[in-house]
Amino acid sequence: MSNKRTFIALPLPDPIKAILQNIQEVLAPVSQGIKWVDPELTHITLKFLGDTPERMLEDVREEFIRIVTPTKAFELQLKTVGQFPREGDPRVLWVGLQQIPGMVYRLSDELNAGYISLGFDDTGKRFSPHITLGRVKQKLHDDFVQHFNDININPEIFTVDRIIWYESRHKNGRLNYLPLEEYILK
Repeated sequence: MSNKRTFIALPLPDPIKAILQNIQEVLAPVSQGIKWVDPELTHITLKFLGDTPERMLEDVREEFIRIVTPTKAFELQLKTVGQFPREGDPRVLWVGLQQIPGMVYRLSDELNAGYISLGFDDTGKRFSPHITLGRVKQKLHDDFVQHFNDININPEIFTVDRIIWYESRHKNGRLNYLPLEEYILK
């Protein structure tokens, strides 16, 4: 029996993906050393499950449905660019969000607690809503951090109307996210 690498996330609408792609294109001349996330794969992770045994897939699906069913559609707003760690050399580049409803944090907490009860790890990190743009793989171009920090983001508001449990899979040398279960928010 094999495992699937899974996570639960909020997918992004196409206009937001286009904004993220534009940021990547603006930074392209100084982005050597960065592995950009394909804009089509960008999302907001609520809970990373990691290796999920086949024998547990139905339990994971049932827990997903149980937790997300009461969730209503909501709005989020883009804020600014940032990095992890916040100080020093960046390892992850991201776009932050603002005006995040408290129910998004509660949803993340409920997913974490529900999956801990099924035996999944608790990272111990507080949910920090963001959209990963790229991961730093080697020393950055000297001008990169300044160019990155100078990016102004239009504070676009967008509606989140779905939550998806995904499988992350490499196929033909390319990363793909395959929806295992999708829940439409009313």
